[in-house]
Amino acid sequence: MSTPALELAVRLPLGRFDLEVDLATERPVTGVFGASGAGKTSLLETIAGLRRGAAGRVAFGGEIWLDSAAGRFVAPEHRGIGYVPQDGLLF
Repeated sequence: MSTPALELAVRLPLGRFDLEVDLATERPVTGVFGASGAGKTSLLETIAGLRRGAAGRVAFGGEIWLDSAAGRFVAPEHRGIGYVPQDGLLF
């Protein structure tokens, strides 16, 4: 079995509820969809390292970006990905 492209096992408190995601995929493209307020943007911000407070683990291409049990957090600028927010402007 090859290394998953994306591994998520996170719990993210969002006020009214806790978002829990457990996912491992070998696909190079993954879609996230759901109702307004379901936590889609919060999940993407957690993967990008822009939202702190998640407990669990985020790994991309075998590189661990977040492991709360081990105290590991890779800063967003060291993750090698791009993120354009929904309301963002690109110049």
